[in-house]
Amino acid sequence: MGIGGFGGGVGIGGALAAGLIGFTGLGFIAVIVASVAAAIAGSFGLGMLDFDGLKDQIKVKIFELGFEKFDESMDKLSEKLDEIADSVFNSRVESASRVIAQAIALYENLLEQQKKAHNETLEQREADKVWISQKRQELEQVQNGLEVILNINTAITSSIT
Repeated sequence: MGIGGFGGGVGIGGALAAGLIGFTGLGFIAVIVASVAAAIAGSFGLGMLDFDGLKDQIKVKIFELGFEKFDESMDKLSEKLDEIADSVFNSRVESASRVIAQAIALYENLLEQQKKAHNETLEQREADKVWISQKRQELEQVQNGLEVILNINTAITSSIT
């Protein structure tokens, strides 16, 4: 194993490590393992491997992993946006329901007050009717008494004349 071969492998491994960390978010241990594997492959090859082809394959793999992670993050972002939209919608529905429930309670209270006032008015009217009926009876008695007095007076006046 020559120094140049090992150094070339480490260079590729470092590039692979930086790429994997930057684009995929893989754990640091996994990146180190991948770097070591690249270094070993580079040192065994001693220039016999097609480093340009290997670099291109690594680039393609990094891009593939990056796009996979990007797709996953877009799915997660979409889920989060759905959750936020649902939360906002549910919050608005709950607020509207609360306001409607308060309005219904207010109207029920007003209806109760109206019913109570109506019943009190009916009771007052009934009391007024009873009072009027009593006064009418008293006036009828007074009228009857006056008619009796008038009849007596007419009778006395007729007998005197």
